Amino acid sequence: MASPVWARLTWSRALFALLIVNLVWTASLFLCPFLVPPGSFANAIGGANLVDHESTWERFPLYARVVYTIGDAQCHQLWYRSFSLNGNQLPIDQRMTAMYVFANLGLLATVFAQPSTSTGAVMVNALPEFLRRRLARLGPDRAAAVLLAIGLVPMAIDGFTQLFKIGNYESTPLARVLTGGLAGFVGGLLVGAMLVTIRQFSVEMQSWYARFGTEGTAPR
Repeated sequence: MASPVWARLTWSRALFALLIVNLVWTASLFLCPFLVPPGSFANAIGGANLVDHESTWERFPLYARVVYTIGDAQCHQLWYRSFSLNGNQLPIDQRMTAMYVFANLGLLATVFAQPSTSTGAVMVNALPEFLRRRLARLGPDRAAAVLLAIGLVPMAIDGFTQLFKIGNYESTPLARVLTGGLAGFVGGLLVGAMLVTIRQFSVEMQSWYARFGTEGTAPR
């Protein structure tokens, strides 16, 4: 018989699969710099949404090449905005690394949240009790909007102020990690809550079918 924790983890197979994929990807970000010699990828400057270091990746082992190529496709990989391990930059910059790390926490929180057919309610249910009490006064939809604003607005302000060089502003590593981590956590909450909502709707439909003797089952 499955343990209660395992049963809860796998209650929504889609959510569990997404959590595993994101955990593997996050671990890969920190592992791949050790799979190539020191200095193999350092002092780089590139563009976002563009694979512009393919000549470097061609020399990497397959696993590291795949991870770095995916990172290259979604990140500018500027050396002065990236963490380094083993003398190599991570595949993505500090802000995006923090987003993926903390997205795992957001996804995991929704795994153990009280299910609901309301995405906002699941997001609130995934939070600690003292936060749930305060957000409950707003209702699930408004509470979810507040959470999204708290998660995304700081990153938007920091990122766009840096992008447009307002006052020659350059974000700090701490600011990138904090804003990226907050956005990642809330993003994980949102995506996880949506998957929990879909699963809960399926459960309630199955219950309805069983109660009224209607043939058919809802997908899991």
